[in-house]
Amino acid sequence: MTAHSLQDMAPGFVDITVQSQGVFRSALDALARPGSIARLPSVPANPVLPRGSSAAASLLLALLDQDCSLWVSPALAAGHGAAWLRFHTGCTITCDHRTADFVWAASFLELPPLSDLKQGSAEYPDQSATCVVDVVGWQLGAPTDPRAVELRGPGIRDVLCLCVDGLDRHFVQQHHAMQLHAPCGVDIYCCSGDALMGLPRSVRLSVCDAVEAAACM
Repeated sequence: MTAHSLQDMAPGFVDITVQSQGVFRSALDALARPGSIARLPSVPANPVLPRGSSAAASLLLALLDQDCSLWVSPALAAGHGAAWLRFHTGCTITCDHRTADFVWAASFLELPPLSDLKQGSAEYPDQSATCVVDVVGWQLGAPTDPRAVELRGPGIRDVLCLCVDGLDRHFVQQHHAMQLHAPCGVDIYCCSGDALMGLPRSVRLSVCDAVEAAACM
């Protein structure tokens, strides 16, 4: 990294302790209440746009440190986000998503297969990958919506039906296969703008009933 690039490096949090702790609490709450929305503080000069979201930048800035490795998907690798995170957190940027502690994808299409990522072990399930996925957005759905996915499990009252950009039947199948090896598995954060939503490994995903019925016709 040249002196010129260091001089031009965008700043991180204004108050590292307060802002990073706030983001960390929001991240934990997002996993405890799947499908809930958290707003994260933006960094002063977001270096990842337009290839990444402000929420993803803030989340990774708070979670990464010098002991972590980060893999970024091709669309994000073309920008400055990875170098910015390495500069501010000391993390290692890796080309191998299979060994990465954190995986940052520009979309669900660029997210590697879940089975290829670090799953942890029965003794140390926390030694698994955490995925941060940028999406266009999400909204509440209905069982009649072919894009909708139902969420059930801890932290959800009854069932929550959501339409999440890029989260489709194929991803649901991958998620089901991953959960066969519980408590192993990856946790996923969806990011859009300054908003964050958590999909913990424990959440049960399914396509809505109308979609299942249509597939069987």
